[in-house]
Amino acid sequence: MKKEYNIKFKNDFDDELEQEWRNLEKNSDISFFQTLDWQKYWHINCGRNLLNIFVLLYEENFLVSILPFNIDIKYFIKVLTWNGFPFSDYNSPIIRKNFDFKNEHFELIISKIKKKYNFDYINLINNTNNNFFANKSFRVNKSYKLVFSEKSLSEDIISKFEKKVNYDENRLKKISNLVYDLNPEKETKKQIIKFFISEKQKQFLRSNAWNYLNIKRFLNYIKNLHDFKEEFIDFSCLKINGKIVSSHIGYKFKKRFYYIFPVYDLNFKKYSTGNILLKKLIKNSLISNYELFDFTIGDEAYKKKLKNKEQILFDYLSYNNLRGLTCVSFLKVKIKLKRLFFTKKII
Repeated sequence: MKKEYNIKFKNDFDDELEQEWRNLEKNSDISFFQTLDWQKYWHINCGRNLLNIFVLLYEENFLVSILPFNIDIKYFIKVLTWNGFPFSDYNSPIIRKNFDFKNEHFELIISKIKKKYNFDYINLINNTNNNFFANKSFRVNKSYKLVFSEKSLSEDIISKFEKKVNYDENRLKKISNLVYDLNPEKETKKQIIKFFISEKQKQFLRSNAWNYLNIKRFLNYIKNLHDFKEEFIDFSCLKINGKIVSSHIGYKFKKRFYYIFPVYDLNFKKYSTGNILLKKLIKNSLISNYELFDFTIGDEAYKKKLKNKEQILFDYLSYNNLRGLTCVSFLKVKIKLKRLFFTKKII
């Protein structure tokens, strides 16, 4: 007998949604970015002016999935996308364990959204699972992880990294007072945030990359991190003679450490102060019995050297009207050109 599926829409975090979400979260295998706490934090700082669409999927009146979408307007074009941009490195529905979320469920949800809301195209990035997208998704990104349970391999990687970093650390200790702060007070957290913003701005200028810190709501996301729940966030820094020279802001969830916002003072580049702090964070994660150290997305060379596991991430593009088709066609060409340029650059 065919099961009946029902869909409910929510546009804000009311008590019913929060209760449903927390209950589902306990029975789901999700990343930190799909937790209610992170989604609410992102919404408060970045999503208030967007049309949020929380889709609740019920199987025979039993909640089996929540999909956190929004409709963003870019140059008069309406885009259906995941909540979390640009800070969510992993995107996915929250799916109850043992429920097989299939393409038929996804298509049912999208068809209901199309009837209720007006948008031009769908752009879902950094998806950890593409099974329910049928043939409309494509590989775009990778994430890198150091899995501690693969003991012999992880120990070898860590040992080689430590030997390399110890040399720079010992050089610094001879000429300065080196202090790690892995459990900073609130005022130091605020200093770490200011240091991150300052150094990241410089990095964006050097690399000519898109500077999300120039957008107020994204800047506020960073500025307010010191007020995030302590059980989920991790601040750390390395100081030389009382001055911060490298820092990190990351997350911790379900025995996984997320390495997210590292920066260092370029004046101390020759001493590899970023790697010195990173070494300490990896060792501390081992002591704290974390299962893995997640470098998340990005093709930085150090991530590839320190990983023993890779994860493929997928993007999904689809259009809802002629204007959306034009946008999707343009984006696909842009992605192909980017891949071609990147490949030639490597060669």
